[in-house]
Amino acid sequence: MFTWRQIAHREPTIKSDGIHGEDARRLRAFRAFDKFSDDELKRLVRAAHHTSTSVPWPLIHEQSPSDACYILLSGEVGVYVGHDRVAVLGPGEVIGESVICPGKLRSATVTTTGTTEVLHIDRDDLASLLDEIPPLRETMAVTAARHTPVVRPSVTC
Repeated sequence: MFTWRQIAHREPTIKSDGIHGEDARRLRAFRAFDKFSDDELKRLVRAAHHTSTSVPWPLIHEQSPSDACYILLSGEVGVYVGHDRVAVLGPGEVIGESVICPGKLRSATVTTTGTTEVLHIDRDDLASLLDEIPPLRETMAVTAARHTPVVRPSVTC
């Protein structure tokens, strides 16, 4: 398992052409996107919505339907099951990978911890991207394997 500090590891090679080029260049620096061509990164970024916040903000609510996933460009997020923080994730992480399983509810709440930038990818756009960008399917599978669901103990009365 990698820590978020180990995820960024190489220099970007994509020339910046506006926000899409800049975001694609930033993705190139993360280990999770090693196998993507420059064109695939640009395609991914064009389908995503760049969002930023300067205050803590919930991206995902536990037990809500999966409707989107996120790629964390900067900042950190806390992952909570109930009221317990179970993880902190940083730049380069794919968050909300359960979106690839229709009908699955979120297993945790994910909240930004302060100034954060993310790429927001809607489920419908992700479905198309998974067909168009083969490395994306692998990245999602690796992420899902690392983000094993946290099972809360049953309460017995």
